[in-house]
Amino acid sequence: MGQQTRQDDLTLAREAQSGRPEAFDRLVERHQDRVYGVIHRMVNDREKAMDLTQETFLRAWKGLGTFGGQSAFFTWLYRIARNVVMSSGRHDAARPKIRVSLDEPASRNEDGDGRSGLDPADAARLPGEHLLAEERKNLVVEAIASLPSEFREIVILRDMRDQSYEAIAELLDIPLGTVRSRLHRARMELKERLRSVFDPTT
Repeated sequence: MGQQTRQDDLTLAREAQSGRPEAFDRLVERHQDRVYGVIHRMVNDREKAMDLTQETFLRAWKGLGTFGGQSAFFTWLYRIARNVVMSSGRHDAARPKIRVSLDEPASRNEDGDGRSGLDPADAARLPGEHLLAEERKNLVVEAIASLPSEFREIVILRDMRDQSYEAIAELLDIPLGTVRSRLHRARMELKERLRSVFDPTT
C-alpha cells in the first residue's frame, strides 16, 4: 500500500470519526475485497467469508474511535478480521486453496523478498498426470490446514497473499525476525510432512 493511499485512508477515517458516515462507506469500498479475500482463504467458505467480512466492518464502525492512525487502516482492519475469524470457531478448521512455496527464497532483494516455490499444479504438465497432480495438491492443502494457526497464517499471508515480510510483521504486530523464523519453521514442517509426496525415493 502506497504512502498516498495510507494518507487518504487516514483522512477518511478522521472524517468518519468526526461524524461523516459516507467517509466510512468509502473506506469499506476501498478495502472490502481485500478483507474478504483474506478471510475467504482462512475459512474456505464463500458465504461464511461474506458474513465475517460484514462482521469485520461492523466491528470496525463501532470501534472506529479506537483507530489512532499509528498503523495503516488496513492493518487495523486486518487485526479485527483476524479476531472475527478466530472467534467464529473456523480458524483451526481452515482449509485454504493455495499455491505455496516450501523452500526458503533462493535470493532476496533489499526488502527481503524472494521467490522460489513448489506448485503442485506444476506436476500437471503431461497428459495422464492430472489426477496425480490433483492428489498432490490436496495433500498440500491438508498439510497446511494441519499447521498450527500461527504458522498457517504466515504461509497464507506470504505465499497466498504475497505480502512482504515487513507488511506481515505490521499486520500481525510481531517483530520482523519472528515473521522470518515462523515462516522458515512452517516451510520446514511442510517439507517434512510432504517429503514422501514430492520425493518418492525417501
